[in-house]
Formats: sequence, structure tokens, C-alpha cells
Amino acid sequence: MAIDCTTYSAGPGPAPTFIVLPGGDYLEHDEHEGAAVAEWLTGHGIHAMVVRYGVGEGCFPRPLHDAREALTKLREGETDLDVLRDHVGVIGFSSGGHLAGLLATDSDNMTGTSRWTFAGRPDAAILCYPVTELRDAFFGRIPNLDAGVAERLLGGDASEEQRSELSPCTRVTSPKEGDPTPPMFLWTTSDDEVVTVLHTTTMLLSLGVAGVPHEGHIFSSGEHGLGLAEDNPEVAQWKELALEWLAGLGWPVS
Repeated sequence: MAIDCTTYSAGPGPAPTFIVLPGGDYLEHDEHEGAAVAEWLTGHGIHAMVVRYGVGEGCFPRPLHDAREALTKLREGETDLDVLRDHVGVIGFSSGGHLAGLLATDSDNMTGTSRWTFAGRPDAAILCYPVTELRDAFFGRIPNLDAGVAERLLGGDASEEQRSELSPCTRVTSPKEGDPTPPMFLWTTSDDEVVTVLHTTTMLLSLGVAGVPHEGHIFSSGEHGLGLAEDNPEVAQWKELALEWLAGLGWPVS
């Protein structure tokens, strides 16, 4: 099945490209985390592809298959964009941040997926107030108040083992391994009442333990789902910080 996506060009000539994955609790797509984000990227010399991945109760593995197809299309030149094929990243928000984290830690033996759809991993990932833990508790003892995402993605009968396997924080691999997790940038707010800050701090801990290059920002205050955060000057800094991070990785951004 063809993916539902829209491409946004930064102009003629080859450019880095980001797959954009809006949030929406795996039930819908939040529009302000799609086209607006793509237009911000193109304004800085980065092509974008907004993917409206499959959603609905028990939708897995369709969302990941859609993200894999987007990565394949960009790397194989199957879109109208002139892509620098070794500079393809992913950016996701909330549940889209969970999906971006899965793509960035993907493997061809992930339970429930079709092995032939595996597309490798992106070259960088930006996770914005993401869900990174689907199990019922962080570190086995701190209740995960956001674990309902797992039921919407996997259905109500998913095992703890499957929830663990599909939690990006458990999937991080070291640069010393054959298929390392790419560099990652994460941000959230300390008082997010929908997806708690623990999702970001847990992922940062996993990245640090594995030695994966990363940068993280926890802003003091801001409601969930801010997107570009145009009405919150403190949080809006994440955009410039992310661009500086990409430039530090050697990405040609403006």
C-alpha cells in the first residue's frame, strides 16, 4: 500500500532531507506538527517529506512500515526531491516521536514487522516531547502514566516483552556495533502533563550509556504539543538549537 505523504522542496539542487512524523496519539495526525514543520525545514535548506502514517487502534506495524517506505523512497531517489542520500533524517512529535525513535533504532528482526520492508536507519533523528517507553514502569519501579500509547499502537493484549521491544529507549545500539543508533537531538518541557519528561530523560540515559552522540534540552515550562512553539519564546529556542546541532554534525543547513 502506498504511503500518504507530501514532499516539500528547499529548492533546486541536492539537499539534506527530513521525514516529518506528526503526533496524534496513534489515532490521528496533528496538522501543526506536519506542514508547518516542513516549511520551517525548507526555509533552512532542508527538503522535507510529511508522512501521514497509518493510525487507529492496534495499528502496528503499519506506522513503522510507512516510515520505512518513506526512508526507502528518499534514499533510492523515488520522489521529486533531489536528496543527499547520506543526509536523511527523521523528526517526530509525541507519538510521532515514538515512531521516529523506532525508525532510528530499527532492525530487520523486529517482532511483528515484515523483514523485507526494513530500510536501514536514518542518519540523524530529532525527537520532540517523544514517547520512548511503552512498558508500565520506568526502570521497573516508576509508574509510566503514558503507557496507554502501547494499547493504542499494539492493542490491549500486547505482552510486556513486546512493549519492551517496541520502546526506543531499550533499542539503542552503540557506535561500536554494526548498525549503530544515529545521532539524536531531544527536547521536551519539565511540566508536560501528557507525555512526562521521564520519556526524554530515559532516552537520554540510554544514549549516554551506549555512547551515541546526542543533545537534549528540557525547557522549564510548556504544554504538550507545542510544535514549533511560536507562542513560547523560551521553548521556541529548540529550532535554532537543532539547526546548530545539525551543522555541528556536518549537515549543510542555512
